[in-house]
Amino acid sequence: MGLQPLATAIEGLLYRSRIVNRIGPLHMFLLVERARLANQAEGITGQLIYLDHSFMEYLEGPAVALDALWRNLRQDPRHYDVELLARFPLAQRRCANWPLMFSSNAYFQQYQMTGFSTVQPGDMDALLEDCLALQQAAAASQSPVDNPVHKNEDISDLSTDRNTVVDFSLLTPARSAH
Repeated sequence: MGLQPLATAIEGLLYRSRIVNRIGPLHMFLLVERARLANQAEGITGQLIYLDHSFMEYLEGPAVALDALWRNLRQDPRHYDVELLARFPLAQRRCANWPLMFSSNAYFQQYQMTGFSTVQPGDMDALLEDCLALQQAAAASQSPVDNPVHKNEDISDLSTDRNTVVDFSLLTPARSAH
């Protein structure tokens, strides 16, 4: 029996940003649908959270696809203060059934978007705090050579910073009824 090729390794990426202009429901619907199509073509899945003029997005997929998407996100004129929060290897996908879930305040629920769930105003802060605590714990458990921690610097080669740990249970809010 011959050797089977290894499955493509997948990684997770978490970032946040501020939006330039308020996004109405039609614009948000189009943004999410276009992102879903692009993500599906590249083998990317994830969740976009939109609250208080900010995005927080968790993405997972092949490293090459995440690298290309990250470059595009940093150049997208619709948002600013784009900040990488974490990048890490994954053993399995956490959002396998959705090219992009969308979470926001209950206002968007009336538009019956597929893959939508509501979140509370403090959810992004809680997610960030938990991710930073887990990142610090992971860094403390690794030697400095094995796991360099990058703080407040532009990470041009994201492929080298993959040892961050994230509690994914925080990324999957309860499903809303449709």
